[in-house]
Amino acid sequence: MSLESVPNRRILAADDEVKILEELCKVLAPENATGRELKDLQSRLFAVTDNGVCPQAGFDLHCCCQGDEAVDAVRQAVADDRPFAAAFLDVRMPPGPDGVWAAEQIRKLDPNIQIVMMTGYSDFDINEIAQRVPPEDKLLYIQKPMHAQEIRQFARALAAKWQSDTLLHKQNEHLVAVNQKLVEYDRMKSEFVMTVSHELRTPLTIFKNILSNAMAGVMGKIPPKLEHNLKIADEAINRLGTIIGDFLDISKLEMGRMKLDREVLCVQKVAGEIVDMIRFVTENKGIELTLSLPDEELLILADHEKIARVINNLIENASKFVPENTGKITVRICSHGPDRVSLSVEDNGPGIPGEHKERVFDRFVQVEKHVGPGKHGTGLGLAICKELVNLHSGRIWVEDNPAGGAIFKILLPKYHPDAEPAPDAVPAEEAVSV
Repeated sequence: MSLESVPNRRILAADDEVKILEELCKVLAPENATGRELKDLQSRLFAVTDNGVCPQAGFDLHCCCQGDEAVDAVRQAVADDRPFAAAFLDVRMPPGPDGVWAAEQIRKLDPNIQIVMMTGYSDFDINEIAQRVPPEDKLLYIQKPMHAQEIRQFARALAAKWQSDTLLHKQNEHLVAVNQKLVEYDRMKSEFVMTVSHELRTPLTIFKNILSNAMAGVMGKIPPKLEHNLKIADEAINRLGTIIGDFLDISKLEMGRMKLDREVLCVQKVAGEIVDMIRFVTENKGIELTLSLPDEELLILADHEKIARVINNLIENASKFVPENTGKITVRICSHGPDRVSLSVEDNGPGIPGEHKERVFDRFVQVEKHVGPGKHGTGLGLAICKELVNLHSGRIWVEDNPAGGAIFKILLPKYHPDAEPAPDAVPAEEAVSV
């Protein structure tokens, strides 16, 4: 039967006075005692009045006279896979080891058992016992003389608590096992995507070269209609190459295989290169692309290719959302305190709703607010940006543009030639407007 259907009623009791153990047996596991006999033993042991009656409790009680016997009983119970739900231990059990020592050994053998220390007087401070026999939520105390109802309620409550704790522990173990499997499946998925992406790049490169040669007239003159179709195919291959690259990069990031080739970079120079390269695209759409730079040279220790990709992704993302002919994109760079460089990409598009500001950096998430036809991406661009910024010990987030639209902001550690490297992470409190 399952743990849910069979409650654990096994109780261990250890006391050097045999009479007390006999009385505990009658209270917790009575057999054929009469009501009068139960009243008498309760009066002698538990200081109850004449109107108390001990009903059948039904506990499986195991009794010991010494602490080491109790430890052996728990060891055997664990070996038999029949653990005790609770152990009632007398603190003083001469001539053998005391109950606190026994509790320590029992806790090592069975971390889940509920332990109750019983004493009329004690040589041990309660705080010392708590330190020696953790955790405190599985350790209780009873002062003698004890009431029969108190003992029964303790036993019932502790048996129920043991049952709940054990079930919760098993469920947690199951969840951990499931999580480990999910992690392994995720690793296998990333490995598969990365392998497939690598394999697709080779034939894609071949197709790209053939099309390029054909459009360049290497294979002879081609008619206008075929040339038009070849250009469409070339654009499709370029797009497919971008998609494959995104999947390959996100897989590398997931598996921790994205390596950085760090060098000292001037942020203004890197941003200027990207803006110059992409400006012809924005001008064709009537989008105003500007670059706002500080007078001082701002340096970072970073991977040129990765940082350039982040800037490029943010500008391309903004160009998809701003209106053609009236769109404005501003790349702004400035110093953020003594140790950070701030880079922001501002646009006058429709902006990002509040509920999407955090999700926009998740994988495969797209905010459907394109202005005009445009091209829909894979939903990986911003996710890759976030991962690459994190690899550089930076932080990226999005804010509303007061003038309308969105502002994507990045903070990166500033490089000081004569100082130690910047900290590995940007404190959360620094994620504020610049």
